[in-house]
Amino acid sequence: MEDSINLAIDQSLQAESGTWYRNLQVLGRGGNAATFLVVATSGQNRGVPFAVKIFRRLSKPERRDNFLQEMKFLETCSHPSVLRIFDTGVFYGEHPFLIAEYLPRTLYQIIRADNSSITQKISFATQLLSALAYLNVLAKPVIHRDIKPQNILIKGNSCVLGDFGLMKWADADTVEDQAFLKESLGVGMPGRYRTPDQVAYLKGESPLTTGSDIFQLGLVLAELFTGRNPEKPSAEFTDAVELEPLSWVRGGLGGMIANVINQMLQIDPPARPNAVQLLNAWEGIFREAVARSHALEGRAMQ
Repeated sequence: MEDSINLAIDQSLQAESGTWYRNLQVLGRGGNAATFLVVATSGQNRGVPFAVKIFRRLSKPERRDNFLQEMKFLETCSHPSVLRIFDTGVFYGEHPFLIAEYLPRTLYQIIRADNSSITQKISFATQLLSALAYLNVLAKPVIHRDIKPQNILIKGNSCVLGDFGLMKWADADTVEDQAFLKESLGVGMPGRYRTPDQVAYLKGESPLTTGSDIFQLGLVLAELFTGRNPEKPSAEFTDAVELEPLSWVRGGLGGMIANVINQMLQIDPPARPNAVQLLNAWEGIFREAVARSHALEGRAMQ
């Protein structure tokens, strides 16, 4: 089938670098690509496991262009909280693929386990704001548009923003991009992580800015610190975004944390602080959390 891709167990593919990667198992299949766990069998990274993401939706050339845009962008990134890719290539002459770090744990699992320290959670928030600040000050600012716990990967005490498949250059063509979103709403606007900005953009009422990512990350952090996403379910993607009051944030720093998250969740985009301002706020909370942790346990984090 035109839109299918199959990489058999033990089958290998070769990247542009000349390195060979052998498939170990399927990790998942999305609307546009399939992901596999592979191991490098040649080159300087021989023996190291990676995740390979292979584009499969050949019937949608515009989505292939989007995938190539994601590849090109990630190759240029140098921020530790943005997914790093090590190799790229083309499978069977028509399926572009990228080789990325294999990071099987996600923030979704962290939230469900609910056993992380408050200091670790604040550290995650700080790292993610650092990533957004980096994306916002690039020569061509990038809007991620799909920030949700499943797309935030965990690496020890660090977290990495991944899956840039819906990224948008801030100055990209609006008409073409709106058509792409309308054609793939389920992917383009996550049901419980919609933003007022995305809704207005899809309706043609206003341009999309980096402030949309601030709101989306605010929803994720609300869920991280309270266990609950405050966004009310909607019948349609274009319904107005409505929020429940933020649930109680536990601990002595709960008031400070809730205050910053509420700033991120302002419905009116101009009312939200930018990524750098928020990074300053979260860094202040992090310093206080570390000081309290040292006083109680003699260390910052496990």
